[in-house]
Amino acid sequence: MRRRMEDRIEKLCREFVAENDPEKARELSGQLRTELHQFIEVLRARAAHYPVVADRRVQTGVPAPALTVPEKPSPVASIETAPEVAGSSK
Repeated sequence: MRRRMEDRIEKLCREFVAENDPEKARELSGQLRTELHQFIEVLRARAAHYPVVADRRVQTGVPAPALTVPEKPSPVASIETAPEVAGSSK
């Protein structure tokens, strides 16, 4: 079903871009919007059932890595330039 939805969306895109009549273009844009909305809903439904990484780790027995956050961020190296001396030439 997914491929057919993608095919319809692609066809509507081609028709919309090629259309010169504003009324027909408005109709096509509404159809395209509806198809895209349906496609997004299908993707959301599929993603809702997709296993999360933590779930897969539990299933495979691989422990999750211990992530630690430092209390203070490390200092950023600053670039200091030597002050220019007036009247000196290189």
